[in-house]
Amino acid sequence: MVFAGVAFAVLFAFVFGLVVQYLWNFIMPDLFGLKAITYWQAFALVILAKIFFGALGSHAGGHHFNGHPKLKKYGYPGGEYHHLDDYIENARYYKDFWKEEGKNAFDEYVKKVKADGEKPER
Repeated sequence: MVFAGVAFAVLFAFVFGLVVQYLWNFIMPDLFGLKAITYWQAFALVILAKIFFGALGSHAGGHHFNGHPKLKKYGYPGGEYHHLDDYIENARYYKDFWKEEGKNAFDEYVKKVKADGEKPER
């Protein structure tokens, strides 16, 4: 299993290099007047992106979506959370709330705005 996983990761990296090369050579020369690049230059760009941005890999502390406290804040539904699990749980309630009460609240808001003579911004 480990060997197959490593082999798959290496194969993915080489294929991703081809994708980067194709996209670069398709877009960048015409759009920005840059030169076309070789496969190995594209592969090096993938490695640089990994080094600079940490993309395509594990996240801080190796934890991701496993209940580990996140530093990121998650916005609505239902408030602001620092844990993804809380966000997901309350998202279920938000959906039910909108079905049951959201339409009525919205209709009341529209009536109030129309009664005040306000027009929505576009």
